[in-house]
Amino acid sequence: MFDAWRTPQLSGAFRYVLDDGLPILVRPIRPDDAARLREGFARLSQLARRRRFPNGDPDRLSDEQIARLVQIDQINHAAWGAINLDKPEEPGIGIARYVRLNGDPRAADVAITIADDYQGRGAGFVLQACLHLTAWQNGIRTFYYDVASDHDRIVRHLKLLGATHAGRADNIDRLELPVYHRARDVPAHNDIGRRFAEVFVRLQHRAALAA
Repeated sequence: MFDAWRTPQLSGAFRYVLDDGLPILVRPIRPDDAARLREGFARLSQLARRRRFPNGDPDRLSDEQIARLVQIDQINHAAWGAINLDKPEEPGIGIARYVRLNGDPRAADVAITIADDYQGRGAGFVLQACLHLTAWQNGIRTFYYDVASDHDRIVRHLKLLGATHAGRADNIDRLELPVYHRARDVPAHNDIGRRFAEVFVRLQHRAALAA
């Protein structure tokens, strides 16, 4: 497919439909999202919070943590979020962010959090695709993920996308993944890879329709 060779262009906020037909709004995180992020974190299950902060399991995000999440430039520190358009009063579906490494400007640390009720519905794929496209545009070519060693599903998910182990310490696995910018570069020999590649094609179609 020709679209598989093209890099989708992101222009800011856009509407997207998840695998089950749910319409969502995908956009970069803004400073006025602080309250949404605070409430969204409070709604996470204890297991989800532990896996997001494997060395801490905080009950709430501190003001400093919130500030780090919303004070971004979309270059060295980028973040994308999603909102349920059928329930806009909810705090949000999830957030994906990267922070460029000081010692390696072509690499970044990544963290992705999806609300419990929205896991497995495709939101993580589109948020991660947006993160990959933003990173590629800004010269980042490698992503690192720190994942709780017992989080087998996410470790397997990342490996199916092409990630390799980069180390382990204190029950945290560090995984290294290339930054993708078009569908043809995503390993598509498994269901996870095919689904991720399809998101890039869908984003390319959306960009073409908006042109």
